[in-house]
Amino acid sequence: MPCSLLCGQESTCGFSWLLEQQDSLTKLRIITTSRSLDSLARYEDKNVTQRDEIIVPVVVHMVWHEPEENISDERVFSQIEILNRDFNGENADLMNVPTEFEDVASKNGIRFCLAASDPQGKTTTGILRIQSDIPQIGIKSELYSTALGGSDAWDPQRYLNIWVANTGNILTGLGTYPGQVPPDKEGVVVHPKYFGTNNSQRYNLGRVAVHEVGHYFGLLHPWGEDTDCSTDDGVSDTPTQLTSYKGCPNHPQMSCGSVNMFMNFMDYVDDECMVMFTKGQMERILNTAMTLRQGLGSANISCVRHEENESTTPFTLSPNPSDGMVQVNFDNNNLAEINTVEVFNSIGQMMFQVKTVLFDGKQLDFNSLAPGIYFVKIGRYLEKIIIKQ
Repeated sequence: MPCSLLCGQESTCGFSWLLEQQDSLTKLRIITTSRSLDSLARYEDKNVTQRDEIIVPVVVHMVWHEPEENISDERVFSQIEILNRDFNGENADLMNVPTEFEDVASKNGIRFCLAASDPQGKTTTGILRIQSDIPQIGIKSELYSTALGGSDAWDPQRYLNIWVANTGNILTGLGTYPGQVPPDKEGVVVHPKYFGTNNSQRYNLGRVAVHEVGHYFGLLHPWGEDTDCSTDDGVSDTPTQLTSYKGCPNHPQMSCGSVNMFMNFMDYVDDECMVMFTKGQMERILNTAMTLRQGLGSANISCVRHEENESTTPFTLSPNPSDGMVQVNFDNNNLAEINTVEVFNSIGQMMFQVKTVLFDGKQLDFNSLAPGIYFVKIGRYLEKIIIKQ
């Protein structure tokens, strides 16, 4: 592994680390892809073009060696919510964007959900848990192979694969640029201690994944990949800058004859100090989603319901958490039909199913379930339920 990155002391994104290991042809392919995305943007309105909403189905591969790496479902849910918030300008700290950059801050983008069906059409929670004998598997090729102790990617044309795995003491994660790696390795890797809302010191707001998903959808670092003012990220509304920023710099910071946008999600500052994508960056993300990764938004894969998208499911469960007896309430309170209720545990195993007449206020008996997190499927919809002690 190149010492230039892995022998340092600062935590960093793995995009440059991965790039250093690749041949000149791959690097040329990235440059060509970036220029093609830049050309597409020139034909679009400078304000992000209105398009049909793109919802990206996500599968999270939790590949863990130490028990603390096997993080909770709640952390996963929080990360999906963070992606949706930050990719759509719904983050409260967007108000911290400096005045001179307010007009270019993006507020419309793409959305994400945990996939509710696997490539074979079977019900899933969108979270896989794999115990591995390999330490720091997040920076090893075995990560992408179930047979070798990792987890095979789901169809990369239909799913965004995110591997949560130990990437060592230096790399926080990595995201693969379109065409950078073979299809079975396409996606994002994030160290478990930085995934979702967490207790780390610098990266506690889930923005490591935001940054890496940015790479996955065609974004480069604002300084390009060289510390040279003649190169940048190819996006017109991100100012040219010499190099990365870390920590929480005071504004303004200058280089290459301009005020630098260090508070951008694609820089290296602490989570609390990165707050924005630009309209140009979002245009590139949308263009990537509709061309190089067009299968994601058209896969017609149903979503796991949790707090982020609760209005899309026509029923709720109460009380939640529950001690065993659960009431089903429907948006259409006149509903009364025979349907199958299926209950899955947090790793996607079916616990039981029952065919019954469903109506608003129907009581379901979950007393046979051990305390934990479960998913109730009625029709094509999933609802999370917590069974308490």
